[in-house]
Amino acid sequence: MKTEVINILMIDDHAMILQGYVDALKNMEREMGPYRFAVEQAHSLGEGLASLEHTYKKRKLHLVLLDIGLPQEDHYMSGLDLGAEIRKTFPETRLIIITGYDNFPLIQKTMETLKPEGLLIKGELKPEGLVLAVREVLENIPHYTKTVRKYLTHINTKPTLLDHYDILLLFHLSEGKQTKELPKLLPLSLASIERRKRKLKELLNLGNSSSDIQLLNRAKEAGFL
Repeated sequence: MKTEVINILMIDDHAMILQGYVDALKNMEREMGPYRFAVEQAHSLGEGLASLEHTYKKRKLHLVLLDIGLPQEDHYMSGLDLGAEIRKTFPETRLIIITGYDNFPLIQKTMETLKPEGLLIKGELKPEGLVLAVREVLENIPHYTKTVRKYLTHINTKPTLLDHYDILLLFHLSEGKQTKELPKLLPLSLASIERRKRKLKELLNLGNSSSDIQLLNRAKEAGFL
């Protein structure tokens, strides 16, 4: 059986996670074939961009595994921005998004912005699941984990009213973060975050004095969390 070399770029800011992906693909090589994987790892948006501009300038890039939750770097606000650049510059490259965010608005934003061949939620992902996802995507079969598939069955009920940072703001509040902590987690000033919260309350028909708990409850009712 002829072996095909697949060039893969993995981008995640957690080295242990990347090593887990590499180990899974090594097992795939041994047990399944017919692929051999040439893997390059990047641990930040900057490293990922450097790999794209140098390593893959003359070498075909078959597949990218990308975490969209990467911290801001230069004019790239998140992995979503880098994913959009990959789509533009490498239109034939297949893209698998792997993220810790599991709420419907973020899934919606990712699907609409990047149209990835695979979208996997980290909390639902096991090594054999990654192997299956890579194999299917290489065979031109889209692959999504459970939460994403659930979203896709309700896609018409999830209106796009919030932008990426509105969704992240709500997500971090739902994780128990205080408003004053959010500037450390988002590329936004405290004043900007407060303005966004006021607009969210207005959108969800809440008074400006409403608490974060009331905001989150109404966001859940509206399908934003």
